[in-house]
Amino acid sequence: MHVKFCVIILLFKFRLAISYYHVKLTSDSPTVRGGTVHFVAELFEDGEPASGKFKYIWLDNSILIHTETHESESNVDTWSVTYPANASFPPGPYEVQVAVEKYYVLFYIHKTSQRLIFELTEHLNGKLQLTQNNEVLLGKYVSSAFPVVHKVELTKSDEEYINHTATSILTYWFVDCVYYGVSADYTFTLSYPEINKKHKLEALVVAGYEPITTVAPPTTTTTTTPTPNVTTAVPTSTTIAPITSTTASSNSTGIKVKRSAVLPSHNGILPVNNSFPFVCLSNGSVAPDTKKTYGLFSRKFISKAPVSNITVTGNYWLPKGDVLSLKVKCQGSSQFYYCKHIFEGVYNVTGNETCDVPPPDTSDECEFPIKRYFQKPQKYTIAIVIYNDVAKIVSPVTVTVYEVAHQAQLSVIVVPVASSLIAVVLIIFGVAYYVQNRSRFIVEVADFNFGQQCSDLEYKTFRERLYDSISNAFLRAPSPSSSEPNVWPPGRKYGSLT
Repeated sequence: MHVKFCVIILLFKFRLAISYYHVKLTSDSPTVRGGTVHFVAELFEDGEPASGKFKYIWLDNSILIHTETHESESNVDTWSVTYPANASFPPGPYEVQVAVEKYYVLFYIHKTSQRLIFELTEHLNGKLQLTQNNEVLLGKYVSSAFPVVHKVELTKSDEEYINHTATSILTYWFVDCVYYGVSADYTFTLSYPEINKKHKLEALVVAGYEPITTVAPPTTTTTTTPTPNVTTAVPTSTTIAPITSTTASSNSTGIKVKRSAVLPSHNGILPVNNSFPFVCLSNGSVAPDTKKTYGLFSRKFISKAPVSNITVTGNYWLPKGDVLSLKVKCQGSSQFYYCKHIFEGVYNVTGNETCDVPPPDTSDECEFPIKRYFQKPQKYTIAIVIYNDVAKIVSPVTVTVYEVAHQAQLSVIVVPVASSLIAVVLIIFGVAYYVQNRSRFIVEVADFNFGQQCSDLEYKTFRERLYDSISNAFLRAPSPSSSEPNVWPPGRKYGSLT
């Protein structure tokens, strides 16, 4: 029995030795002082989510140390700590630690631990977001053709903090060191029609914590006019608040006031002759005020003209065998990127076509040719994709390739006819020449008859004349020798010449 128990203990220790535990620790910092930091611990065993019963021991290194222990059967545990905005928690980096123990039968055994650096800040944390045509702009360019919606997006912890504690939240907007007004919903809309101009957008979020007070009307019996109730609530309108200043002027495009001329207050009224706590020409620091929380955000961008007015010129109807040649032009700000996609038949573009495959061509001028050879006679759709840094346009072009009825070429007809006419002329000329010279040829042959009458041949048929020729060939007398006189015997006959 003792041996079995020892074996079980050894197997248990071996199991503990070979298992690898790891805890992943994250947080939503940086967080403004006064806000709450949320920590998340995820426990893994051999790379997989761990299972069992665990104890999570949390601890931070602040002056007033926070610690907490959670028992859970989940591999994920969270811890939230609020750090008040007082001298005990100055802004700066802090460290949090979590240790994880696993429960085995009667006791917990330490498995792993992890540490994480988080930060408490003096000012609100977040970013400026730009939106055009319901599309968030991630780059540094905006379109000059559409208004831009500017919005301050605070971190979740900071937004949660000021929404629950602040009595007023106002956002002051500046473009190129010019004040454009204040809003109560973190948003501001403005257009940038100047092309290729650099802009700097700055937003100051001011959260106030003064209690909302109400001034009651006087209760005297005199006949004076009662004073209406006045509150310092945050304006509910998203329009630009008016500025009560003799040096500021308002118009339909927004209020433009030099930053040094205005100072925000908790009710949105901007008195004059005070220094605004957001200096453009300095390092961007914000004047401290223990009664307010500030958030300072900025973003730089360039306005550009979008791609527009695409024109495609050329012959959309071409016979089979010809090469398509089109010229594309458009307007906008460079750099231009373009490509084309060819589809058989009629294709309806979706606007989602891209130039990922094939890679796009680039050009400083929006003018480029399209050349293509089509083998089959039918309709084709060419989807032309052109875009720059702020806009994209997909323009379809339908091309028709038709079959041409083949006709014989002029040379194919003229050459044979001319050759035939020349041959006929030559034949007629030859026959005429032969007929003209035939009688002379017959007379010259007849002169060799030396008195022999050929009247006997006139009544003979061709067969009879052929028979006489063969007989003469075999019965002809031998030729005389060289010593004999060259005299033909009277009975010697000529063979037939006809």
